[in-house]
Amino acid sequence: MNKKTNSIIFMAVATVVNLVLMFVLIILGIVLVSLIPFGDNTSLYSICIFVVFFGAIFLSFKIYSKLVEWATVRFSLEEKLDPIFTPKKNRKDKRE
Repeated sequence: MNKKTNSIIFMAVATVVNLVLMFVLIILGIVLVSLIPFGDNTSLYSICIFVVFFGAIFLSFKIYSKLVEWATVRFSLEEKLDPIFTPKKNRKDKRE
């Protein structure tokens, strides 16, 4: 496999891990919010669910970023991966 293929596989696996992490954080947050006695105050419950949803997205992104940094250093992925998207000015001329 070449560097481009390794990069695509790495990003696909990392994306799946990020989605699973987000799903777990949302479920955990909903369970924790459901344990809080709100009584008849449904608007507060709705706000808490809203906060849980966006908090899970934020936390999963932060954890994902740290995991990618750790994996890059731990497994020396700098040499094994190639950037998927490169700016137009940095691309090599394919005619050479």
